[in-house]
Amino acid sequence: MSPRPDPATPRRPGAPRPLLTTLGPVDPAARPVVAVHPGALPATAWQPVATRLPEDHVLHLCDLGNVPEYFAAALVPTLSVIGVRELAQRCLGELTAAGLTDRPFTLAGWSFGGVVAYEIAARLDAQGLGDRVEDLVVLDSIAPVPAFQRPDELLRPDMLLTWFAMYLGAKRGRRLTLDPGALDGLGEEDGLGVLLAEAIAQGVLQDGTEPAGLRKLYTAFHTGLVRNNRCTAGYLPAPLDRTVTVVKPERSLLPDSPDLGWSGLSGRPLRQLAVPGDHYTMLHEPETADTLAALLSTGSRTG
Repeated sequence: MSPRPDPATPRRPGAPRPLLTTLGPVDPAARPVVAVHPGALPATAWQPVATRLPEDHVLHLCDLGNVPEYFAAALVPTLSVIGVRELAQRCLGELTAAGLTDRPFTLAGWSFGGVVAYEIAARLDAQGLGDRVEDLVVLDSIAPVPAFQRPDELLRPDMLLTWFAMYLGAKRGRRLTLDPGALDGLGEEDGLGVLLAEAIAQGVLQDGTEPAGLRKLYTAFHTGLVRNNRCTAGYLPAPLDRTVTVVKPERSLLPDSPDLGWSGLSGRPLRQLAVPGDHYTMLHEPETADTLAALLSTGSRTG
């Protein structure tokens, strides 16, 4: 297996960012764990999990943010998007070139990355290589099933603002707590006003933070969500005859959905695991990082 770039290694100016990187020492004998990361948070968010893996395991990261078409669509909403199937094919091409599909590995994906990981597993199944994926783990990923697919205009502002509050807290390193129902029925402007007041009161944002600054951050966040929604539009995969492990934090994107729709895409009973934290902190909260490292290094061994 050829060495993969280390994310800490400086890049030449203008050099493309690699889709596949290794978080930890490159050891051809180490057992691979592959994770699909969709951006939103820097790829270093996986470092706490990577450092907790056993010494004979190594984490390889497919960072979708380094796919030029995917990255650009989060900046310019009018650009055409790259779909789930093409993203999965590019990731699989990198994994194959690196020799990671030559032997069993655990495959995981956080958030939208879980959808891409599912399609990677589907493609390996179609090639007769499905046994190489020992466990398929989705981390607070919303399944690509009709019940959860919505046109952009039907994405509720109060729901998106609740997600943004979790994101803002994670970016600032402090949890932003809202009273239940605080954003119910509010539009974007009123909801952002509530968020700004609470963020200042709880020390997440500095006193005097201007609404325009918060609006700018929310616009970037919202555009990224819409990009992922567009990438998934029309993607309705068939169920796989394998166990899917669903990891759900206590403050999930969809707290009222026990399995986030994945029971409709697994031909076997789901394996479900509840962990502390929220959607954006689950990778680096110490207790959850411990749990994820143990899960990814043992797997269900039933997939």
